[in-house]
Amino acid sequence: MSDLFEKNTLVVNQKFTVIANQYQVLDESGAEIGFVQENMSTAKKALSFIVSKKVMPFELNILDNEKKVLATISRGVTLLLSKTSIKNANGEEIAKINQKFTMLKPKFEIVDTQGQLIATIQGDWKAWDFHITTPEGTEIGTVSKQWNGALKEIFTDSDKYVVNINGSLEDRNKRIAIISTAIVVDMILKENN
Repeated sequence: MSDLFEKNTLVVNQKFTVIANQYQVLDESGAEIGFVQENMSTAKKALSFIVSKKVMPFELNILDNEKKVLATISRGVTLLLSKTSIKNANGEEIAKINQKFTMLKPKFEIVDTQGQLIATIQGDWKAWDFHITTPEGTEIGTVSKQWNGALKEIFTDSDKYVVNINGSLEDRNKRIAIISTAIVVDMILKENN
């Protein structure tokens, strides 16, 4: 079995669900190589009907096809700008994705456990295309939302993202953070009430 974090191109496809968020992770040929599952307590499920999802805390596990946890993405309650934690399979924090204040184009920063900038995530004005660059300006990845067709776009909040990682990037923690970016963008910018 290949490790999904070694892939340079992935599709993260949100599955339509009423409460908990779920995503399929597909390789470039369309084969499912993992999935993402939101962990929700009964209390959070009840609150999700009356409190905006944009402020609610979340925790999602990135899993392989054998349901082994490969990484965890989590955030506490937030009112303005999100700070999302990324942990490896051992539960050790490896990075944070911090939302930055901007007027038109969404922007995030990936920082390490000491708060040092690893990469900047800059979106376009419609928050569909994101470029991930090092502090030196080298592009190490992209995340692009794909059009699902008019009916699906109108009647569901299911989104599909293509994640591309620069093939020369070998740092596993940075790869985990780039793949997590698709989930963070969806959870923070695309979730409806």
